[in-house]
Amino acid sequence: MIDLREIGEVCVWPDYLKPEGYGDFNVEDFNNWWERNGEKLNHLPEALAEQWIYRHWCESVASFLLIEDLTCREDTWPPDDFITKVGTVRGKEALNPKHDFEVFSGQETGEKLPTARALDSGQWDFPLVVLETPDGFIDCIGDHIETEYFLVEGHKRRRYLNALLHRGVSLAHQRVYVLSSTSQF
Repeated sequence: MIDLREIGEVCVWPDYLKPEGYGDFNVEDFNNWWERNGEKLNHLPEALAEQWIYRHWCESVASFLLIEDLTCREDTWPPDDFITKVGTVRGKEALNPKHDFEVFSGQETGEKLPTARALDSGQWDFPLVVLETPDGFIDCIGDHIETEYFLVEGHKRRRYLNALLHRGVSLAHQRVYVLSSTSQF
């Protein structure tokens, strides 16, 4: 079982996967990065590599996962599953649908965020990424979270989806990348 108290801050990804210039304003573009690394990551969808590994690098809440031990499948889930079956690094963190709607829809800032623009069009631009956790996981404060999945990438999209559900919006099923790991944690 994953225990985030022990491994949540550890990045085990090989340095050669780090995007050149990461952390600077001059980071290499994804196409160059994929040209260098695509063969090493050919067991994962290119879109997943872009949205998760390339974009977030070791700042990802799941950079403790050994990439070479992962398999991936793409599923389509009903919207409620993203709320009820998925836990985060903070466990069953409280969601604030009113606040999240105001922020993401632009009511607070005057500009709708990309997350909202994509979901308002019917589908996310990238699938969320989850890790199968059949026995649940231990969150960062030590609580056993009994959920089938751990949220790897897509925290903002999940929050906006929750806000829309609370407003009674009817949403289509959404794509999700489901990771499985052969690593023992």
